[in-house]
Amino acid sequence: MRILITGITGFLGTHLAEDLLHTQKYDLIGTYRDPTKATYFEKKGIEMRKADLLLPDSLKDITKDVDVVVHLAGLMRFHDPYTILYTNNVTATQHIADDALRHEVQQFIYGSSTEAIGPVISVPGDETSPYHPTYDYGKTKQVTELWLTEKRKATNLPVTILRPTGIYGPKDLYVTLSTVRAVAQKKLRFLPGNGEKFIHFTYVDDVCQGIRKTIEKPAQSIGETFILASDAYIAYKEMFTIIADLLHVPPPSRSIPLSLAKAYLSVVQWNNKRQGIDDFVMHTSLIDTMRTNRAYSNAKAKRILGFSPRFDYREGMKKTIDWYWEKKLL
Repeated sequence: MRILITGITGFLGTHLAEDLLHTQKYDLIGTYRDPTKATYFEKKGIEMRKADLLLPDSLKDITKDVDVVVHLAGLMRFHDPYTILYTNNVTATQHIADDALRHEVQQFIYGSSTEAIGPVISVPGDETSPYHPTYDYGKTKQVTELWLTEKRKATNLPVTILRPTGIYGPKDLYVTLSTVRAVAQKKLRFLPGNGEKFIHFTYVDDVCQGIRKTIEKPAQSIGETFILASDAYIAYKEMFTIIADLLHVPPPSRSIPLSLAKAYLSVVQWNNKRQGIDDFVMHTSLIDTMRTNRAYSNAKAKRILGFSPRFDYREGMKKTIDWYWEKKLL
């Protein structure tokens, strides 16, 4: 079976390629934009095809001679302009899905996100929870999901939609690194609010397992949407405490009102913007997020795919922080 992984050079794509290579069952193809990143994968026997999400002509025939597409490529930024996110995440997906139809791909697996759902009123949320994305990134995931659903109805596109929660692990240089650095550098000496709302993260190896299970069970997964989530969501206060404990630094010592925390972060955010820095945690959007619950159920993926996450948050975070230390990122 020939599997195309778009975005193979990214955080999740790299881990997925290693996971699938380990099975010795598949011939892998990946896409790249930066030639310097392609060499690593070519040395592993992976065919690499040049593609740029912003250049539709480069996506023509990208799915030729492919059985399964795992579409992970996109722009995973939370504070970028909507128009840029839309072009990368919606328009490019439409081009690749149309190409997959032309080449009669057997399965098109779309890497969405629970950010398409956003915060939930009833904990935990599941695949039937209504869309309520708050970040523009999540809004582009929602738009793409709806487009793919309509495309399946109109053309029988063999699509499966996967919604991982926040993914963390070695090689994550965005959300998790920003969070760990904020704790390590004692930027979060005070906890915004009481920290009792829930957040949900899933270790990258478990997400890869969920994707692999989807590939292995096309009859059960085509036409379906699945949340890929760890077994347990945690409160923000517990999350920051676990990270602090693993770093051997004091956790946030006391709470401050969310309004005061937001005022402080607005100054930090302004200063970061002047310097061209996108620090995920040190941003006012964190305060809005901490007022809501992002907690989800993995019951459907367990029941239908046989999904079985192995890592709890502390175990996965220890592996992640150890990698950061090894790479001198802390």
